[in-house]
Amino acid sequence: MLERIIKEYTEKFSRFSDSEFAVFDKEGRLIAKTKNYEKSEGDVKIELDSIYGKMYLCFKSSSPDVERTSELLRFLYTELLNYEGYIESLVRELAHRQEELGIVYDMIAKASLVFDEHRIVDIVLSKINSLISPKVCVIGIFEGGSLSQKYIIGEISQDLKSDAEKLILKASETKNFVIYSKQQDGKLSGMLAVPMFSGDNLIGGIFVCSEGKNFETMEAKLLLTLGNYAGIILYRNKLIDEIKRTEALKREVEIAKQIQENLLPKEIPKWTGLDIYAFIKPSSSVGGDYYDFLSNDGRYTFLIADVSGHGIGSALLLSSLRSVIRLTYEFAQDIPRLLNSINKIICKDTSEIGMYSTVFIGEYRPEGVLVYSNAGHIPPILFRRNDGSITELDVHGSPVGLFDSETYEASEVRLLNGDILVAFTDGVIEAKNEKNDFFGLERLKKIVVENCDKSAFEICTAIVDEVTKFKGDVEQRDDITLLVLKKI
Repeated sequence: MLERIIKEYTEKFSRFSDSEFAVFDKEGRLIAKTKNYEKSEGDVKIELDSIYGKMYLCFKSSSPDVERTSELLRFLYTELLNYEGYIESLVRELAHRQEELGIVYDMIAKASLVFDEHRIVDIVLSKINSLISPKVCVIGIFEGGSLSQKYIIGEISQDLKSDAEKLILKASETKNFVIYSKQQDGKLSGMLAVPMFSGDNLIGGIFVCSEGKNFETMEAKLLLTLGNYAGIILYRNKLIDEIKRTEALKREVEIAKQIQENLLPKEIPKWTGLDIYAFIKPSSSVGGDYYDFLSNDGRYTFLIADVSGHGIGSALLLSSLRSVIRLTYEFAQDIPRLLNSINKIICKDTSEIGMYSTVFIGEYRPEGVLVYSNAGHIPPILFRRNDGSITELDVHGSPVGLFDSETYEASEVRLLNGDILVAFTDGVIEAKNEKNDFFGLERLKKIVVENCDKSAFEICTAIVDEVTKFKGDVEQRDDITLLVLKKI
């Protein structure tokens, strides 16, 4: 690969320069030469210093301005070799990072459908060992406000137990990883601790120790990611155990609703150029509606999802869906690839139980462009302020969790001042009144048009008020969820 690049570079150089030179390796083997170069005893020889080892440039001593030519060639080829070396090392690092993330994905896929704490921890420990192979690993769980070092792999002294507790507590306080090292009896011990949270709920922490080396920041970040999702799964498991211990269906539904509510964003983001408001009203039974706002390096992404069915199963799938979305978002380059990754992971959980989720995802760019994709969700409606028209953003794709070979496409539209996007779940348009009539899409469009000069909050409130008025005393059988975005 390197020799091919040097040959191409040398050939291009000779097209616009009369310089006569060649490149040799440290054994004197010719790698490349200009078309007019012929080797002779009086050639000037320059050593090139690069990460690939020694190489040499040879050129005619009779060349005009030998010193300037030699410095120029030395600089050009040294820069070339080191740049290619940097690219090669970067590719290796990215490949290694992808392999490590695959281990984390696999942990989520396996542990999400396991409901025994010991088995979940076994899966987590296995993945930790695959990532960093520590000498000692401790997983501590907070019980009654105290840290219990319930799971320990490897021989651990009382002093190391004390170090583990201190570092896990510190990591929990800072909500971040803690790297520490110490010398004892002439031996270096590298230590690393990360917390395990589910939202604001502190679940526990992970401590690892290795001999003879310190932990790197990259290892710490990866273990922190694994710990975050292990915390979510363990917390979900804790809630399920609580549900199992109660006989009252009401209590079961309340806990499941709590899970659902904890998955939602704590606040509406403030994105430049957009007025945003979101609303969800759970039904009397446990549903599976979900919305979220994500941002990374100038990307502003929103989504709305609806998990099939009702009850605890839907709430659990919704928990897994949120975890997968948040993990894959940081590394997905665009919306179609994000949906492709989400679908492949969710299919592992749902292929045998027939559950799925519809998802609509939009990415707003500061220049006013909205890129969007749809996995089987009801198309949102878009009101155009300049001509008063209202259309549906329709791009087709199967719900996630049905077909692992599904691929998704994206479309885009430019938003102008006053344009309004309304995304919703079927609980809005399928709300029924006492005559068994549906609220319907046309009523929704009419409300948006009539309230187009109002804020996102006021538009959302108007829709909810009309749906509530329409259904009257009829029981709400599905979640009512709305996302309203207005270009300002």
